[in-house]
Amino acid sequence: MSAHACRACGSAHVTLRGRKHGDFIRREFEFHQCRDCGLMFVEPFSGFEIYNDAYYRGRGPDPYVDYETEYHDWRASDRGFEFDDMARLAEKFLAPSEAPGSGAASGSDGTESRSATRPLRWLDFGCGSGAFLKYLREHGPIHGRPLELTGHDVGSYADLLKSHDRFRILDLDELSREPSDGYDVISMIEVIEHLPHPHDPLALVARLLKPGGLLLLTTGNLDSPIARRQGIHYRYCAPEIHVSLFNPRALAHLYRRVGLEPHFVRYHGAVKFKVLKSLRHQRPLRALAAAALALPPVVRAVDALYGVSAMPCAVKPPNR
Repeated sequence: MSAHACRACGSAHVTLRGRKHGDFIRREFEFHQCRDCGLMFVEPFSGFEIYNDAYYRGRGPDPYVDYETEYHDWRASDRGFEFDDMARLAEKFLAPSEAPGSGAASGSDGTESRSATRPLRWLDFGCGSGAFLKYLREHGPIHGRPLELTGHDVGSYADLLKSHDRFRILDLDELSREPSDGYDVISMIEVIEHLPHPHDPLALVARLLKPGGLLLLTTGNLDSPIARRQGIHYRYCAPEIHVSLFNPRALAHLYRRVGLEPHFVRYHGAVKFKVLKSLRHQRPLRALAAAALALPPVVRAVDALYGVSAMPCAVKPPNR
């Protein structure tokens, strides 16, 4: 047994899964797993100070981060594959025939036409360098609705996005004061694994999401075949930065605790991006991988190996 309580559900039924040294911070970290909800978490937490400008330029514990390129020209990175997925999934969800409980069916009072012209309010939680916000701004309307974009983050890139790029960027205090039920879509792309206590941020996201709204959340899958084989030595288990590690059961459990329901989607571009990002410093191999990933069966095989689409997104049940 572990002396630590689960950081997601508070359970005392926590087991020590193992220890390993960090590659960036040369100390030993412990990996604990909750038997009730399935979350695996890291002790001790290194602190948010690690996310400085050096980190965002790939000179920290994640050598694959490249915020500088993404900020100046997101097209120069491989993020477009992932961003295309997010826009496609939102478009599909918001289509009248696809949005469960959205009330988008046409009525004699013109409800559908009014809904179609209302701005689509989208919050990118953990917007980083703002690459996705810039993508969405250039993408334009989704399902015929103009986008009203908000980002949440802190640091030098958040300041630039606010002052230079004229995005609406909120820190956590400002975001906490936002009205409930205000956003149609919220994205959390590779964010939740960095949060030591994921329940409270996700509860905030659930409060901000409109009934019938969509949460697009991506994170690693600790129950994927490759993760199960490698255990805590899986590369995603980077203890300095990935401190809350999920499998599908743990993520679904946390969704339900905050009033959301799991919603499964099928990723394509996000799968490609995960592979190409990991080969950023191996150009010949990256070129071969890019050619292989043009074949749908290869994408499906990689998806199965890493369990990308097995990790649910979420919807907020409509008011009844």
